Amino acid sequence: MPKSQYVDPGKAFESGYIHFEDIPVCQYNKTLAEEKKIYTKDDFLRIYRDMAIIREFETMLNDVKTKSNYNGVEYNNPGPAHLSIGQEASAVGEAYCLDINDFSFGSHRSHGEILAKGLSSIHKLTDEEVYDIMKEFLGGSVLSVVEKHMNGGGNVKELAINFLLYGALAEIFARKTGFNRGLGGSMHAFFIPFGLMPNNAIVGASAPIALGAALYKRANHKKGIIISNCGDGATGRGPVLESLNFASMDQITKLWGMDGKFSSDGMPILFNVFNNHYGMGGQTRGETMGFDMVARLGAGFNPSQMHAERVNGYDPLVVIDAVSRKKELLIQGKGPALLDVVTYRVSGHSPSDSSTYRTAEEIEAWKAADPILAFKNKLVGGKIATESEIAKLHEDITARMTEIMKLAINDDISPRMDLNKEPDAISSIMFSNEKRVSMEPEREAEMLLPKDECPRVKEIKGKIRTATDANGKPVSKMKMYNICDGLFEPIIDKFYDDATLVAYGEDNRDWGGAFGIYKKMTEAVPDHRFFNSPISESAIV
Repeated sequence: MPKSQYVDPGKAFESGYIHFEDIPVCQYNKTLAEEKKIYTKDDFLRIYRDMAIIREFETMLNDVKTKSNYNGVEYNNPGPAHLSIGQEASAVGEAYCLDINDFSFGSHRSHGEILAKGLSSIHKLTDEEVYDIMKEFLGGSVLSVVEKHMNGGGNVKELAINFLLYGALAEIFARKTGFNRGLGGSMHAFFIPFGLMPNNAIVGASAPIALGAALYKRANHKKGIIISNCGDGATGRGPVLESLNFASMDQITKLWGMDGKFSSDGMPILFNVFNNHYGMGGQTRGETMGFDMVARLGAGFNPSQMHAERVNGYDPLVVIDAVSRKKELLIQGKGPALLDVVTYRVSGHSPSDSSTYRTAEEIEAWKAADPILAFKNKLVGGKIATESEIAKLHEDITARMTEIMKLAINDDISPRMDLNKEPDAISSIMFSNEKRVSMEPEREAEMLLPKDECPRVKEIKGKIRTATDANGKPVSKMKMYNICDGLFEPIIDKFYDDATLVAYGEDNRDWGGAFGIYKKMTEAVPDHRFFNSPISESAIV
């Protein structure tokens, strides 16, 4: 719709061809000698430790669900547990590249992503920073439990790991000392101070939600990138495809910074697909989809093909290499990007899954390729670590997890929320009961004109706000202040009051929207704050 973009019939009918670039498929070829120049021994061992922690955490959940017992500790958890056993390298490799300014959004199968990014954040923060986060979170209620019972021997980073594991497990077990007061559970756990944004149980919903966060960062010039994690099964859902389209809009790079006054960077979002080959029981390659490889989707959304790539998600170093390259592209303003991370869910869709849709031979073949075992063999074979070091690491993790579980199931230490005693507990969390004129009052709103020079503001100023004039005669519809004007005024006021406000939808700019509410707003509000969206209504909402 922008008049600045002339639609030339001559060019529209020009003959030619659409050309595509090759999409890389599992092209990583660094040798161990080369990798040793990139990573220290501590780096290698931390990567291994993080994978092992995730594996043990989910093994514990599986044992609780299937045996009501973990390492001699009995407990029955009736809640859901969608496990990602086998996918640890993909989660740890991704998280290795991220910091607390990078936000990740996951799915119903995101325990591993939560722990991986949490562990990565703990490593990158200073002792003082991480302790302050723990102390300030929920008034220190989660910290007080681990400080009293598992203080990490005075080591702040060890204490923080206990804090992360305990807060996540207490949440899964619906305890008040969980990260979300036990109200989120397995599929809705999050910890915002580490950039761990809310996960959800709707397949593919991470894409439009993460897109909204990316739009916020892009429109408000915030640091960091956004990660949308989902499975390959989710790529068949409309909201995912709509989000890929919305993130790839031409206007972001061609119109939003056209006059040089504002940024022309692309959307800072990486759509990361953990391709475990199954959408519950349907096999996406060869059965329920037609793209053969998820990475092929990128070619359909923009000329850069979303920098799409398919990589081996069973090697954490491969994933680190890929995510770090995509992150750099996003920082340079060349987003969005798409990664097809090939992995496998050895565990079932849920603990009750009998895996009738796949053969025992297939499962065993993937178990033999276990990313944790393969990485251990690399470390030991490459003389980076010894068998005894690895064994001690596993011994410590099992002991830690056992103590964490004991704390999380102790009704005295980790009680459930008692709504009989605290009937307003949920509403007190849901509603802030605050009033804010602006989400960033210290920042001046980016506008094209002073408010009193906005054409619609001047037009409305001359309208009559009563049904009759001074002589008692009916005011004509052209001169009378109407409901559309009444809606326009608070919206334009808010654009000037709150620098974070954006408005978008179908045919809003120039056209003014279906009912003319936004009419003549185009002259005052820059494109990155007020724009036409595609008819991608799931992504819009």
